[in-house]
Amino acid sequence: MGSKIGLILSLPFIFIAFLFGIDFLSIQLTYTSLDSISTTVSFKIAKAGKITESIENYVKEEINASIEAVYQDHSYQKGSTYEYYLIKEYQPLIMNQEPLQLQIKRYAVIEMYN
Repeated sequence: MGSKIGLILSLPFIFIAFLFGIDFLSIQLTYTSLDSISTTVSFKIAKAGKITESIENYVKEEINASIEAVYQDHSYQKGSTYEYYLIKEYQPLIMNQEPLQLQIKRYAVIEMYN
């Protein structure tokens, strides 16, 4: 009888731990999707020399994220490193009431592939 009551009383904690694990798994999947698309985005930035509207649309269509340059008003020359952020919002189940903004910082070398 005591083990049944203990099981019933522990179910809310197990449920919360389960949701917490789902949040961590979902955050990792979001990070992985940002990381996987960053190689294609870096290639496109290297060819174009900057973030173009087609690159922004590509990121939006593929993973529903946004892209921002680290330095907005900076001129880049051939061989210089272009820094950018890929940003995506995630609405957690239990970790926080507000959406989390996941962002990764990546680099592209301008005109590396030309």
